[in-house]
Amino acid sequence: MDSPRIMVMGVGNILLSDEGLGVRFLDELAKKPLPENVELLEGGTAGLELIYQIQEVDFLIIVDAVNAKTEPGALFRFQPGDLQVFPEQYEVSFHQIGIIEVLAMAKVLGQAPQTLIFGVQPKSLEWGMDISPEIQALFPRLTEFVLNEIDSIQREGKFTSDLQSDNP
Repeated sequence: MDSPRIMVMGVGNILLSDEGLGVRFLDELAKKPLPENVELLEGGTAGLELIYQIQEVDFLIIVDAVNAKTEPGALFRFQPGDLQVFPEQYEVSFHQIGIIEVLAMAKVLGQAPQTLIFGVQPKSLEWGMDISPEIQALFPRLTEFVLNEIDSIQREGKFTSDLQSDNP
């Protein structure tokens, strides 16, 4: 059996401090030894053009800032289908065309990967290239979660299903 193609995509605007946390997180993840079938992609604030990037992928793990109107650093783990459980006041993405729309369009075109999203409530959305120290401090824990998902895909062919108390 061929190894599944796995992509970890960081999205966000690196000019708005914590809004770029997904892209900045990839810099940390790239320091770790990753299997050959894992690709890292800086999605930035790209919209529909990401469809073509994800169509050949079996599993997609997205890291993004999520506006859940909660305390900075709150960490969320969800799949696109879980979004109907979010109250209407929650904004899943800060981008004009969110990743959820990209996934929906990929599904319409016939090839959407199995997707898992790690969202982090940002502290600052001010102009600036630096991530808040509180958000940066989450990166080791987030790295552990993402590596755990990659390991689960490699071993079991699926995302982890058990949410332990220290998982988001």
